[in-house]
Amino acid sequence: MRSKIRLHLQRMVANLFEGSFSSYMNSTRGIELDELRQYQPGDEFRSIDWKATTRTGALHVRLKLVDKRTNIFFLVDRSESTKFGSTRFTKEKIQSSIISTLVQSATETGNLVSFISFTDKVENYIPPHAGQKEGVRLAGNMLSAKVKGRRTNINCAFKFLNGKRFAPSLVFVLSDFFAPFDYESSLKSLVRKHDVIPIIISDIREESLPKARGFVAVKDLETHGVKYLDLSQDLNANLQHIKLFNKLNLGYLTLKTDMTEELWVSALSDFFDKRIRRRSRIKR
Repeated sequence: MRSKIRLHLQRMVANLFEGSFSSYMNSTRGIELDELRQYQPGDEFRSIDWKATTRTGALHVRLKLVDKRTNIFFLVDRSESTKFGSTRFTKEKIQSSIISTLVQSATETGNLVSFISFTDKVENYIPPHAGQKEGVRLAGNMLSAKVKGRRTNINCAFKFLNGKRFAPSLVFVLSDFFAPFDYESSLKSLVRKHDVIPIIISDIREESLPKARGFVAVKDLETHGVKYLDLSQDLNANLQHIKLFNKLNLGYLTLKTDMTEELWVSALSDFFDKRIRRRSRIKR
């Protein structure tokens, strides 16, 4: 199943270069030759490719190298609400497992991984790095680092990445999306340049209330304040982030804390598979 996720990532990365999810890439991307051609008057002597010259009997030059690796960004919510989990795992644990799987898959094929962790501000930024061991190590450092903030501000993470100059990249956003809805403009800007995939980590206790009448007191993990919820309220009625994802035609994945590792790995693989097939139909 994990090898299937790796293949899906390869295909999505290929799309960034070739404009089609139907162009499946099974080879490792890396630093490749842009052009090898015969020598022409004016070419630099140091550009001569002596192996090609010996093989062909004519002077050949290497013009330049092109880095065809892709940056894969992980925008990771480290606010206090991610520490919640009413069943099998906390949201933080699910995030950690997903990141580990995706980082190993991404770096195995030569791509670069970068991390932006945030609370109500950007807590940590790790620029793109290559190498599987290095990627896993950096992910672990990012997830174990102490953070100063408690609340969630997704807008600051989107604005931060928008302020960086990178070629089209793959961007995973991992959060429960319990945050002020002030990021529509910055997300639109991000989507115009990059391939953005929101991964929503949720808990069943945050999606439905007990079937009863009246109000219940709950503690906000981010503010430590007490709120009163109307038990007749539909908690899913005003999910503005979902409406925005649909508006921008962003495919998103929802994973729950009561899932086993086998279930969320399967859900991730199925999500990628459906996404690739949907994009392939659009390109036809």
